[in-house]
Amino acid sequence: MANSAELQSFLLIGDQRGDTVTGKLKALGIPYKIKLLESSVDNWGSIRDMLESGNVRAVIARLSGNAFRRMSKPEYSVISEAVFSQIGRLPHVAFAHEETLSGEVSTQTISRFFGRPVSAEDEDLYRTIYAPPTKEELDAGKERLARHHISVIPYTTNAELSLLASRFIDDAEKNLLFRLYVPSGRLYAAEAEKLMSLFHEWLQRGGRSGIRRDGYKTAAGQVYEFLGGEKLQAGDLAREFSDFSNFLDLCIDDPSTAEAALCRMGIERRASHEMVARYSREVRRLQLDLKHERESRMLNIIHSLESEVLELNATDQAKSETVEALVDHLVPQARNFQAGALLSGMAGSGSPSMVINVNPQFIHAVESTVLQNIQGTVNLGPEAKQLIELIRQHGSGDIGDLESAVHELEDPDARPADRLTARQRLKAFLGKVGMAAESAAVSALQKYLESKMAI
Repeated sequence: MANSAELQSFLLIGDQRGDTVTGKLKALGIPYKIKLLESSVDNWGSIRDMLESGNVRAVIARLSGNAFRRMSKPEYSVISEAVFSQIGRLPHVAFAHEETLSGEVSTQTISRFFGRPVSAEDEDLYRTIYAPPTKEELDAGKERLARHHISVIPYTTNAELSLLASRFIDDAEKNLLFRLYVPSGRLYAAEAEKLMSLFHEWLQRGGRSGIRRDGYKTAAGQVYEFLGGEKLQAGDLAREFSDFSNFLDLCIDDPSTAEAALCRMGIERRASHEMVARYSREVRRLQLDLKHERESRMLNIIHSLESEVLELNATDQAKSETVEALVDHLVPQARNFQAGALLSGMAGSGSPSMVINVNPQFIHAVESTVLQNIQGTVNLGPEAKQLIELIRQHGSGDIGDLESAVHELEDPDARPADRLTARQRLKAFLGKVGMAAESAAVSALQKYLESKMAI
């Protein structure tokens, strides 16, 4: 059983020198323990025991080249599997220096370490002590971490590391359950705001009174955050949202079943009836707003395409009805919306597959214009758009979060810590897809990320 005096403990894994993590935890009065991975199998066993005790609230791990080397050794295989399995179940963040992840050490890094210009002997000494892992060691470690859903965030300077870790501590302290950035130009962005308000009320009425809604708005977008709820973890809110989405469907299709569901949540029968009736009206209003927004957006897209049609000399093939048919096919339908899809900007789906016998160049121009319009990427630069395209190809289950990171990074009014976190998450993503995507394109996008901000 967990010791109540230690329930709020943070576990710091790895060398903590040179950053301000421990100072921040001390200032906040949060107890912490420090353990090293550059150690024996027995010490790794003590880390496992600590993680299994139930006394650890969150984990901040700093992975060195030596840590990756140990992960790949046979004698550490079982214990490292157990350690990272436990870390993956807790709120956590894992960092590694970019040179550790690249397997190369620059002369500039060695010079910063010694605080002076270095000699050949200095370089040899540093590379002997702080040698990065081999490609085989790195690949083995990354595979093990990925298996337990641990994403390694790269950093270059201790200032970056401190800001990233501080942001994680803040989120862990307020128990961040959900975070989403919705660009203001995204299709159905305004309707997403209404949906989030309904979801928050539904949680509170259902006994989740500890959950708070937070976030902020800029000229370019809206950040949504849900915080609190001591008995909830981040993954739990996704299930709550799925239940909420099903509840909205019942309010329209089967009100009596919706009322029964509320009663099971502890809501009095009369209040349940009134709540279902009101939600039914709200959902119908939302569906009408979605319909009107789609019609308005389609008209704007069609008007913007008229000049492109002329440029492509496609007047004979692309008559107005053809343009309208293509746009209608590509813009997601508003009817029978899914709540989760609405938040991701992928509400509904287009019409069934259609074949239009026109110039493929024209079709591509229409598809590009429509996609940029409905996803809110019209004002993004070419590199950001290319990165989003790569995310859609290789992002798997993280597509929504990674696209949010691109928009947040591009928003100059977003909080600096949020933009830095977004940038480093995108760097981590590019590191993962480096082998699957064209290397020149990945290298160009890495330079684009480096140019966005410096800490």
